[in-house]
Parts: sequence; C-alpha cells; structure tokens
Amino acid sequence: MSRTVLAVAAAAAVLLGLAACGGGKRQSTKSAATGSKATAKPTTSEQKKKTTAKPDTAAAKNPLTNN
Repeated sequence: MSRTVLAVAAAAAVLLGLAACGGGKRQSTKSAATGSKATAKPTTSEQKKKTTAKPDTAAAKNPLTNN
C-alpha cells in the first residue's frame, strides 16, 4: 500500500472515532413534568431587552505558532 492510501485510511478512522464518541444530545436533569408553556408568562415590551454583542478588540493569534 502506498503512504497516501494509509494516510486516507488513518484520517477516516479518526473521523469515525470522533463521530462515535462526540455525538448525541446531553440529557437534562430536570423532570419532564416541571411546568408547561401555557403557564409561562408571555414576553412583554416592559422586560429588559438584551444588548448586542460588542466587537472583539483583541489581536488575532495564529493557532499554529500561538503568537
């Protein structure tokens, strides 16, 4: 086998391993019977609105050199 075929096979194995270990939703610790949407208060204009995110002013780092 050539090195290219082995490299592709190794990459495929890594991707399959990540897909097998990293997937799935985390389960909530709350029970299913805690309240309902009908009893929740509707949002009103009196509630405080969230402000928009401020732009990042930090200098970008190169992830390869960490500088």
